[in-house]
Amino acid sequence: MPVKTLNAAVLGLLLGTAGFAAGQNVTPFKLSEALTTDSIRLSSKRPVLGGARGLATEVITVTSLDDVKLDAVGILPASVVGLPSNFWGDSDPDGLAQKLRPHKANALPAVTALMHHILLAELEVPIGHSQDGNMLLARLDHLLAAGALDQAEALLDLTGTPNAALFRRWFDISLLTGRAERACAAMLGDPGLTPTFQARVFCLFRSGDWAAAALTLRSAGSLGKINKNDAILLAMFLDPELYAGEPDPPAPKHLTPLIFTMREALALPRTGQSLPLAYLQGDLQNYAGWRHRLAAAERLVRAQSISSTLLIEAFNESRASASGGVWDRVRSVQALRAALAGHDSQELSAALPKAYNALALAGLEYVLADMVFPRINDIELTGMAASVRFKLALLHQNRAQLAARFSSKSPSDRFLVALAQGKLSSAQPTTDMQEAVSAALSGSGLRHPLLDNVATGRQGHAVLKALDMLSDNRLNDPQAVETALAVLVAAGLQSEATDIAIQLLTLSRQDLI
Repeated sequence: MPVKTLNAAVLGLLLGTAGFAAGQNVTPFKLSEALTTDSIRLSSKRPVLGGARGLATEVITVTSLDDVKLDAVGILPASVVGLPSNFWGDSDPDGLAQKLRPHKANALPAVTALMHHILLAELEVPIGHSQDGNMLLARLDHLLAAGALDQAEALLDLTGTPNAALFRRWFDISLLTGRAERACAAMLGDPGLTPTFQARVFCLFRSGDWAAAALTLRSAGSLGKINKNDAILLAMFLDPELYAGEPDPPAPKHLTPLIFTMREALALPRTGQSLPLAYLQGDLQNYAGWRHRLAAAERLVRAQSISSTLLIEAFNESRASASGGVWDRVRSVQALRAALAGHDSQELSAALPKAYNALALAGLEYVLADMVFPRINDIELTGMAASVRFKLALLHQNRAQLAARFSSKSPSDRFLVALAQGKLSSAQPTTDMQEAVSAALSGSGLRHPLLDNVATGRQGHAVLKALDMLSDNRLNDPQAVETALAVLVAAGLQSEATDIAIQLLTLSRQDLI
């Protein structure tokens, strides 16, 4: 019997194959569990990409983590995102980390976009506090939860030498983006970085050392370092043929990126639960089914983690083969695309409202703004289409010119045009929410403790609290909206506050994930 087959057989006898439990619900995104805490452990090695199957590490001179201000790392200069470099002031970094970590799934696009800018900005560390990297970890965890894997990886690339806490994030990102080679090379070159025995078995196998992977799995299993279900999944991953015909292993209570990657490689069924956003990157690839690509693109666009252009492209890939849900959105966008190509007023007047309403049900109507402008600038639209064009004009980057051109001149429209043009003094609010927006953006003299935070140099703390107020189901509360927008204005984020106000008054919001 060949050595590999013999080892696999022994492995099968050790782990057993009976007694699989029924599938269980999947909890939200969870990092690969570490053998130790998230303490910083320096490594003297840095990964380099090897050949097609070979992996390698190289000892080179690197920058010590002690010389890298982890919490100050950013890929966007503060000036580019309109933030002062001392944005955090003297706030407590642990308190800031708690506010930075959560991702709010149903926030307005402009709220999410501003949050991403803050997460990616290069900002000075809070005054009077040491560098422990806790704020960076919180920023990375937020981006992971939002499915913004490329952005998180770009932050990690600036940190220099890996450490245990950062490596966990890098390893998970590498798994979910299909780029595990470099992370595995780093792990095999420095065992101190290994987050779990499962990860080591996986990387040994990926490096081509099947025997070492099997031996590590068998040893860890006998020592009780790997639970039975994980051990069975790893054994199947090492030698699927050995488990041919056996029941599928149960869905885990905690779906880590490593477990997800192995289950996908084995073509095991997914649970009926919605996957965390971080797990959707693979579904964007061409080898995934069209429906998977559409579903992934919709959710990631809502999270502002990928460009809306990718979603529009996905909508136009092929012909819908079913009806309802995403297929209705596909048909409506394709009909709009055909009407735009034909430049026909009657067809556009029919297609534009249908596409807008279909996408609004998914919280995605705003993606049409770039699709239709400037192609409908000179076309006469009738009925509901004219109203839809005005709404999309407000959501376009050239809103100041477009909104005035396509306004119906009603009192409500006049207020929205004045808002888009930054001339609120020229229009009268018509609702309580419009009045709150006008007061906040015009500097009405509102007093609130958060505004005191801005005045005393704790802008970052105040802005994060304001974004919370705009993300936790308080969008129907004019007083909360006025406070939050006033804080953004006081912090120098007038343009961002205006974006948020326009979306608040224009977009329909749905409870979506």
